[in-house]
Amino acid sequence: MLQLILLIILSLTLSCCGEIDSPPPQSAVPEATNIAIADLRKLVYGRNVYIEESLIVGGYITSNDKASNFYKTFIIEDATSAIEVMAGLYDLHNIYPEGYYVTLKLKDCYIATHFGVLQVGRKAESYSNYPTEYFASRVLLNRHVTRYDVRNPISPKPYAIKDFQQADCGRLVSIGALHNVNDKYKEIFNLNEDGEWSGYNLFADDNGNMIAVYTSNYASYANDKLPDAKVAITGILQYGKLGSQEMFMIKMRDKNDCKSVN
Repeated sequence: MLQLILLIILSLTLSCCGEIDSPPPQSAVPEATNIAIADLRKLVYGRNVYIEESLIVGGYITSNDKASNFYKTFIIEDATSAIEVMAGLYDLHNIYPEGYYVTLKLKDCYIATHFGVLQVGRKAESYSNYPTEYFASRVLLNRHVTRYDVRNPISPKPYAIKDFQQADCGRLVSIGALHNVNDKYKEIFNLNEDGEWSGYNLFADDNGNMIAVYTSNYASYANDKLPDAKVAITGILQYGKLGSQEMFMIKMRDKNDCKSVN
């Protein structure tokens, strides 16, 4: 009898864990959206905006926090732009896997841009360094976010550095034929001097156009050595300051987003 009771308790525990790690199955037919992410972005213009209307956007998940270079957030992208969800939870790759379709109900949320990337979350505290705050609760997140059993991974859009626009921030992009130029600019910018990914590293194309690559100190590959050869780099596009200079930046999802090229 005791063994039977223990088996029942174990079964219920495993069942509950499964509910925590993944959302319940959703219909294959997503809820209709009523605004494109690019149009939502136009509402912001550098402000923190409270959404009072029943606006719904949708898109496919393009980020991945498994390598810990993204922290408690995930990004979705539609045909027009991208938005970062300030989820506030760990291991989001288990709950919102890359490539799956998501809709966001934006009523009673705040939207703003950070490093050029459109974000959605709660109202930030007055002392916060960030324009929006994490949802930080699975219950609250489920009120606004729905993941469907529809998967269609988005391929990174190839770009030349000179063609980037700030409206592209948040999108999954790819840039080819880059080489590391830290040694040339280490006296000007606060760059990694250890030859590792951690922190900021500067790359340039054959025409001298530069882009910064940011890697969290907590990323699983933070202490891996930088490549010596030319590379193609994929990641989420950002825009911000490196030293006193504003420039485009890219944030890789994992070390596989950097590939050697001939």
